Amino acid sequence: MRNAIYGILQVRNYHLFFNHLKNQKTMKKLSTLLIAAVLVFGMTQCKKNVETAATPNNIGEPVHITLNVDGGDRHDVFTNTGAVVYTDGDVIYVGNNGKYIGYLTYGNGAFSGDIYSPSAADYLHFYFVGGLTPSTTPVANSTENFTVNIADQSSKLPVLSYNHSTQKYTDGNATYGCTLLNKCGLVKFVTGTPTSNTVFVGGMKTQATINFATPGITPTDATGVVALYAESDAAKWAILLVQDEVSTPTATIAGYTSTITSVPAVTENIYYTNGGNGVSISMTPFAPEFSVSGTKAVQFAPGNLQYKDGTGWRFAPNQWDIIGSWNTSDWVDLFGWGTWGDEKNPLNTSDDNTDYEWSTDFQGTLGGHNDWYTLSSDEWRDLFFNRTDAANKVGNATVCGNHGIIILPDSFMDPMTNKGSYAFAPIVTDGWDVNVYTAGVNWDAMEAAGAVFLPATGFRSGTDMYYVGSWGTYWSSSDFEYRTASYAEFDGYRLDVDAGPRGDGLPVRLVR
Repeated sequence: MRNAIYGILQVRNYHLFFNHLKNQKTMKKLSTLLIAAVLVFGMTQCKKNVETAATPNNIGEPVHITLNVDGGDRHDVFTNTGAVVYTDGDVIYVGNNGKYIGYLTYGNGAFSGDIYSPSAADYLHFYFVGGLTPSTTPVANSTENFTVNIADQSSKLPVLSYNHSTQKYTDGNATYGCTLLNKCGLVKFVTGTPTSNTVFVGGMKTQATINFATPGITPTDATGVVALYAESDAAKWAILLVQDEVSTPTATIAGYTSTITSVPAVTENIYYTNGGNGVSISMTPFAPEFSVSGTKAVQFAPGNLQYKDGTGWRFAPNQWDIIGSWNTSDWVDLFGWGTWGDEKNPLNTSDDNTDYEWSTDFQGTLGGHNDWYTLSSDEWRDLFFNRTDAANKVGNATVCGNHGIIILPDSFMDPMTNKGSYAFAPIVTDGWDVNVYTAGVNWDAMEAAGAVFLPATGFRSGTDMYYVGSWGTYWSSSDFEYRTASYAEFDGYRLDVDAGPRGDGLPVRLVR
């Protein structure tokens, strides 16, 4: 069982705004853009990948413009000053007359680049989406919008800002000014009990549209989970898009979830002081438990059981891990029924297993606990079919590229929606791609909310492997008939409890 995180989370929004930079210079080329911008909103360091954007293909006459900015050569945000400085390769997208007309790239202390066919009927519109990858690559002279996703802020904080020039484009005019305005709010989370684990907050808007036809940056209706950036074990940060007050959102840390009283409405450039309008969040421990009888609930091990000769036992590093081969000099994860415990050999591949007896209690300590055991066949059935709302708590899935099933705990609030209704689809008859989660924020948030994933490891007969990735069979502690024992099984189209030869090698997921 993972350690509970107790204590108080306090949420405070911090002001985000842009000030003019002091220096504006005139270029000798066709036109010069002069924008002064310093972002001040009390954020932490925020490194980013270099953006890439389409290079216009000689559409109309190019106008070379330059944006000068003061200070630094990194795209970082400092909490003590709130200043933002830039990284070589940072990009500002430029729009005009309802379309995208080019971009400016930061280097040698300034943004510069070509814009194409600007119209005197409109302003120049500037979009900075630092650290975020557009959903589609902008195409010069196109009115197509693109979106960016701010869900994963665990290693960097996004910067979303927009404004247009103070005057409309004029052919031959060398100077333009603009104040870039922040289009989101910054929230600081302070954990009452410091933790190095990632903190996830659900129910937040996670996508923004960069709109060229109707200039601006606006949040979409998509809601989901935001992985917070950690300044320290006690201080966490997040950018939140403009949205109404969110009541009863969730905060999840290492499998323990609290219900937040509310996150207040977020408007552009909003902030909350450190005083009386902070928002307190009580952390109520949530143990991800799974009912396996009318009165009994269990918690699952964090991964399948693995064994290495000379090293011993461990849990798989990730829930989705599949070894997929049999090499007795390395880690293996498919075992004959009852082949561990006192004087048992986990590497036994014999099918002569008449005398095997199941060691119900796992012998030894793993993950800090010594009370692990394996579900009986009746407990597997109760878990799948008989507990309250069982039909909505199991579904096919592909997690980090591996097929299998997801089992939800008794009490589960989906971090993807935070509404108690499932973005998770509880379907076991339509193949593997009913629910697809990738490594990072999406699966991490599901796992932190208590979801268990059983990968389809296939099975072993002797030393030969079969159906790796397409069939899952997990031992129970129940024998069935002479030479056979019961197991849980699934194949993307059905879920059942069946029985097979005790000598076959199957995976084991322990519970406690």
